[in-house]
Amino acid sequence: LQSRIESPSSNVNLIFGRQRLDSLSMLHPSAVQSFRLWQVFTSNVHPLTKVLHGPSVQEEILRSLSEPASIDGPTEALVFSIYLVAVISLTDEECRDLLGESREKHLARYCHATEAALSKVDFLRSTNLKVLQAFTLYLLSLRHLCDHDILWLLTGLATRMGQRMGLHRESSLKDLPPFEAELRRRVWWQIIILDGRTAQLTGASLSPEIQLCGDTKQPINVNDGDLVPSMSSLPRPSPVTTEMVFCSVRIEIGVWMIQQKCLLGLATTPKGKTKFLKSIDELEGRIEGRYLQNIDADIPLNLLTIHLARSAVCQLRLSVYHPIHHPETASALGPEQLDMLLENSLKVVRYDIIAHSTESLRPYSWHIANFFPFETFVLLISTLSGRPTSQIVDAAWFVINQVYEHHPCFISDTSDPLYWALGNLTLKAWSQRVASARANGLEPVAEPPCIVELVRRRAALSRNVQAPQQARTVTDNTGPATPQSVQQTHDQPREDGCGLDTLQPWPLQECDAAMATTGEELRCMAEGTDMDWAFWQELLDSNAQAARDAQETFSFSSFTNKA
Repeated sequence: LQSRIESPSSNVNLIFGRQRLDSLSMLHPSAVQSFRLWQVFTSNVHPLTKVLHGPSVQEEILRSLSEPASIDGPTEALVFSIYLVAVISLTDEECRDLLGESREKHLARYCHATEAALSKVDFLRSTNLKVLQAFTLYLLSLRHLCDHDILWLLTGLATRMGQRMGLHRESSLKDLPPFEAELRRRVWWQIIILDGRTAQLTGASLSPEIQLCGDTKQPINVNDGDLVPSMSSLPRPSPVTTEMVFCSVRIEIGVWMIQQKCLLGLATTPKGKTKFLKSIDELEGRIEGRYLQNIDADIPLNLLTIHLARSAVCQLRLSVYHPIHHPETASALGPEQLDMLLENSLKVVRYDIIAHSTESLRPYSWHIANFFPFETFVLLISTLSGRPTSQIVDAAWFVINQVYEHHPCFISDTSDPLYWALGNLTLKAWSQRVASARANGLEPVAEPPCIVELVRRRAALSRNVQAPQQARTVTDNTGPATPQSVQQTHDQPREDGCGLDTLQPWPLQECDAAMATTGEELRCMAEGTDMDWAFWQELLDSNAQAARDAQETFSFSSFTNKA
């Protein structure tokens, strides 16, 4: 009764391990579930990725439902990858409502099925576009299932596969039918964006490598319905907003970053910074004029695009003076530069809050969750140090509290070194705000809920855990704290509770002992004086790895379910 399917190539086994399944057909969902997953994909995922042509794939899915035995290997791999990333975009409750079982179970099922289907078609040797589309969607799913270092290696593999197929050279596409060439442009640019973003998260690079990107044109800004397989020529780019707008803006920014490779992060002279800022202004004008000028913000995809574009421009401006990229000049920043850092970091964090709090954007939360601007949030808090009370300072504290409301784990997860350091930085910035108000004879400032809760949890730890004394011993023996020593010091059990409880405020001094557990250097950073941005860079980089290691994953059978 059992027919064992094994990887046709030992090379594939290096990636996924030896695949053993009774039959791939047993992993296909029912016809009802299949169409529901396709609808989820077209609603939640396809508008943000555009690696395939929706109408064409829908026809194939409908055909596979009526004749499941006739489905070919590449199509089967693509279908399973669609199911996988669709489940990724759902919550557990949504999964149970739509599919009748937990999200965890469906992730395990479709991740395993996608890997087996890719192995079955020997994807490492394949030059079939559907196979590359399937692998690309699989990689988009892995953003939620594995650490960034491994994902970056695999996006590099996708890049090489695309190069082997000639996707990086426009000359390789000229002899193809226009429809096929345009699909390849879509896939190629999605791979480049994914590879560049993953490289950034690993700390490897701030932009894609020029030599890897080639000269492939940008996909045209048109709806899927404007593309037909039989067309003899491509339509003209639409002068109005299309369903391609989100991807078009991302690619526009990506192309700019490639073109500005020589300037990005390297503008250290005043002249270089001025030139770079001018180039950012030009990019902003092009995006606003080409995509956002008459966009309907009532459409969720358009609203997300607006936030993406404007947040990206603000972050590019921040990169010119951000102390984490230019620690050698941080102490020399003047009032004008400091104001620019505060204003733009506040805008970026506000965009993130809007994205998390807008109900119409919930279908895209699977994507939004990957882009919290930690660097910018740290910068926002640090730039408040020493500033007198003002309208923008009040607004910044309101936004900081909102961030903690939307990300309660920043407070509740006391074992995470980044969250702990972030809490210390927040408490010290607030302490300075209170001291400044007192020194200027102003009314006492009301504590926001995030401060109340941060103090409460640290006070509880200082009373109930002996870690503070142990930490002082560690830091006294080893010198200044490092991200690793912070992790060791705060290896306490995670607390399940989240949210900002309504509690009586605790005096700030009650949490001093608990705060000292991060070491004297971290304490100085949290005070807002002589911020050690190299420390924060290392902490941010190491946290990305730790966060992924803490997740239960269903990817890579060779690592988790070796046969």
